Amino acid sequence: MDTYGFVTNKQTERISKVTGTKKERFKLWREQHEGAWQFIMYLLVGCLTTIVELGSFALLNFWLLVPFRDRTFSWWIIDYSVENGGLTAFLALAVSFAISQVFNFITQRKVTFKANNNVAKSAIIYAITVIGLYFLQLYLPTLVRAQVVAALGAVIGDLLIKVAAMTMTMMVQFLASKWFIMRRV
Repeated sequence: MDTYGFVTNKQTERISKVTGTKKERFKLWREQHEGAWQFIMYLLVGCLTTIVELGSFALLNFWLLVPFRDRTFSWWIIDYSVENGGLTAFLALAVSFAISQVFNFITQRKVTFKANNNVAKSAIIYAITVIGLYFLQLYLPTLVRAQVVAALGAVIGDLLIKVAAMTMTMMVQFLASKWFIMRRV
C-alpha cells in the first residue's frame, strides 16, 4: 500500500496471480483492503467493548449502586436528579465508560491497528479524546432521560440512551484512532 492506504499496482498483480488456499487468499485480501479490514476488526473489538461496558453498567446501575439512586448529583452542566437516575446513574455511566475505554485502548491498539507509535503519546491523545467523549456521554442523557424513561420505562430507556451514546462515541473514536492515535510508523 502507498502512504495513503491505497493498493499499488504491484499488489494488484500479486492478487491476480494467487490461486493458493483460502487462508492465503484471505490474507492477501486483508492486505489489499487494509482500511476495510481495520474497520471490521474495530467493530468486532467494539462489540467486545460494548459487552464490557453494558455488563459493567448493568452490574453497577441495577445492583451495586442501587442504594444511591435517591441521591441527586449535580456538577456544572451535569444534572442527575432523582428523576435522571441520581448518583447511581451518574456513577454507573461514568465507571462503565472508564472501564470499557481502558479495555478498548489496549485491545484496539494491539489487535486492530497493530500500532507501533509511541505508546505514552498515543495514550495521552486517546485519554484527551475519551475525556471529551466522557463528558458528552455524561451530559447528553440529562437532556433526554426523563422523557425517554417516561415513554419506555427505566430499564429500556436507560439502555437505549446508553447505546445511542456508545454509537456516537464509536464513530468518533474509530476516525481518531485510525488517523491520529494508533498509527503504524
